[in-house]
Amino acid sequence: MNIPLFISRFLYRIRYQLIFGSLIVTLLVAYFTQFLSKTYTVNTTIYTGIVSNTTLDNETINNSQVSNTFDNLISVLRSQSTLENVSLHLLAMNLIHGNPEENNMYITAKNFQRLERLIPDEIKGLIDYQSEEKTVENLKKYATNSSLNFIYSLLNGKHPHYSYDALKKVQIKRIGNSDMIDLSYQSDDPGITTNTIKLFNNELLNNYNELRYKATDDVIAYFEEEVKKKVKKLKELEDALVEYNVKHNIINYEEQTKTTAYSLSGYEDRYESVKRDYESAQQLVKILESQLETRSKLLEANNDFIKTLDEISTINGKITEIETFTSEQALQNNPNLERYKEELRKAEQKIASISSDMDQYKYTKEGVAVPDMVTEWLKALIQKTKAKAELKVLEERKNEFKEKYKDFSPIGTEIKRREREISVTESSYLESLHALNLAYLKKKNIQLTTSGLNTVTQPTFPLSPNQGKRLLLIIGAFLGSLIFITGYNLLIELLDRTLRDAERTERLTGLKVSAAFSGRGQLRFRGYSKAWNRISATYACNKLDRYLEGGRPIYINLLSIETGEGKSFIAQYLIEEWEKIGLNIKYIKIGEDITIDSSYLLASTFEEFCPSCVDENIDIFLIEYPAVQYNCLPPILINKASVNILVANSKRVWKNSDEKLLQHLKDISKDTSIIIYLNNASRETVEDFTGPLPPYSSQHSLAMQMMHMGFTAKGTSVTEK
Repeated sequence: MNIPLFISRFLYRIRYQLIFGSLIVTLLVAYFTQFLSKTYTVNTTIYTGIVSNTTLDNETINNSQVSNTFDNLISVLRSQSTLENVSLHLLAMNLIHGNPEENNMYITAKNFQRLERLIPDEIKGLIDYQSEEKTVENLKKYATNSSLNFIYSLLNGKHPHYSYDALKKVQIKRIGNSDMIDLSYQSDDPGITTNTIKLFNNELLNNYNELRYKATDDVIAYFEEEVKKKVKKLKELEDALVEYNVKHNIINYEEQTKTTAYSLSGYEDRYESVKRDYESAQQLVKILESQLETRSKLLEANNDFIKTLDEISTINGKITEIETFTSEQALQNNPNLERYKEELRKAEQKIASISSDMDQYKYTKEGVAVPDMVTEWLKALIQKTKAKAELKVLEERKNEFKEKYKDFSPIGTEIKRREREISVTESSYLESLHALNLAYLKKKNIQLTTSGLNTVTQPTFPLSPNQGKRLLLIIGAFLGSLIFITGYNLLIELLDRTLRDAERTERLTGLKVSAAFSGRGQLRFRGYSKAWNRISATYACNKLDRYLEGGRPIYINLLSIETGEGKSFIAQYLIEEWEKIGLNIKYIKIGEDITIDSSYLLASTFEEFCPSCVDENIDIFLIEYPAVQYNCLPPILINKASVNILVANSKRVWKNSDEKLLQHLKDISKDTSIIIYLNNASRETVEDFTGPLPPYSSQHSLAMQMMHMGFTAKGTSVTEK
């Protein structure tokens, strides 16, 4: 199949449907679209700075974070809370500033009149003409009073300006891979369109920052509270430790314990030394007293001597106490110590003066000089007395050391426990403070990444409505009608089993179409029908002349599957054409000229059922048989004909029964070919065989050129001299 030729013929055949059908549809759409309401479009561009901005910690923002941030922006705008705020602010704005007499920057007079008819009196009572925010607040309170009220039905209904469905039509998209977000909205009111975009813009700037800061602000508030608690607890613990130190006279526990331990070590050394001196002096005194027993009793009886000894003992004890528990630096400038030493020296001088009276005993019984012995005894006695006093003082100090250690042991443990608790609290405080600083840093990063969230292109009030929508509808209707008509006819073309033209007939029947006749002709060209059929007959006769044989007649069978196919009609034109050129034609019509009986069906030659035809000088026997569908055919005669012509009406459908009957004809005409003549065909179908038919015109010639893809063909005839 020649596809380009098929397409050109197909389009030519449905040319009137394409032209007038698409024209009618386009005119109807153009007529009805003039009543469509005018629409206005407003858009705004917002710079986010999500991609371009950097953070304080130089953390790079990956594509996933960028995409997530843009999704959050769009989700904020599409959230129900945002839509509700925009709707209530828009409603309050229009109720306050609307004018039923003239259009303004907020709402047209026509839409405001509709709004006034829609708003109940209880809503009108909530309007505060001095404050838009107060009106919005009143509307929100009214909406929360009941789950089913006017505001609820307005938001969830189908209102073209204030409902959720209407506001969801706001187009939100990111511009390529840039930092820009584009908001676009379209409605029938320029003021409402502009203010809707402005309100969405404000909601985006406010709600998005609140959304991004909310989590960080909550973290900051938490850690600020934790820091306050830790500071308070730390102060309480430190104050308690200070109070405990004051109560137990602790200035520096470690230094104090070191000093105490050092003092105890010195005390033990001093105690051991004094005790050793006391023991040695005591032994020496015993020895000397045993040697000076009489003298000693005499001296001891003396009250002055005893008193002086007591004074020496007391003074020596005080000196020992001062030297033991006073630092070396303090000893250098201690007036009490100097005074006691002076008193001790005087007492010793007094003892010496008393001892001088004992010169009468010069020697002991062992022959030792008495003065020397007395001197030694006195020294030993003084040493014993001093050591005894020191031991007494040191014993008292020993108890003080024991008591001090009893106090210091639990104090150290308690101080360490308190200091450990303070250390843990301080660590927790520092961790909370560090976390708080990180939260502040995170907030600053968010400020850096959202500080650029600002409007680049402000929404502007549209002065003229959109012009392209109606034109697009008209163009769409025109193109759509062309596509629909073409598709519909193409579907019919593929599914239709009407014979119609030669190409489809050959595809359905499997036989070759050799000629086509226009039949009675079209009403428009009824005056040319005979001329067309004569031209078709000439063409058909030229095709059949190849079967002629000199001196012997040929037999041509005219067959049809159904009645009314036009066999007799075609036979008359064929006979007329052959007789015009001088051929003798014998036209036999089975059923009229020859009776259909057994001799007809059983005849083996044409002469058997037509004996009268033998002697005639006939060139062509044209035999018309009755319809195959209702009559029997002689198989031998069908097989012995020169050619079998099957006449078919091009306007009828090709059925399954036709295929079976055609197969029967093929079976009985094994040696004879079967060709098809289409009758009642269209002009274009006939012209496929005969060429152009009258009337001849330039329009028809152009149509023929276009239908046969002759785009560059010239119609000028070649003249011969």
